[in-house]
Amino acid sequence: MPADEQHRQPYGYQPQTVAHCQRISLRPEPSGGLLFDPFDPANFHVVGPCPGQRRITFTLFLALTTTGQHIAWS
Repeated sequence: MPADEQHRQPYGYQPQTVAHCQRISLRPEPSGGLLFDPFDPANFHVVGPCPGQRRITFTLFLALTTTGQHIAWS
């Protein structure tokens, strides 16, 4: 959102950008994952540190076709 740009930092946004928003904490199980749309301006997110654990991330494009099939590409 244009009003959020005042809180932009070199990487990400300052915490006050979402100070007025409801917070939800999700913790995937080992070998699990979370899918969400990071390009939707309502989906600000933070990934906390994983001390003593290995964290692997990847990105991809995922879509639902008109026939109901999921397709992925990068």
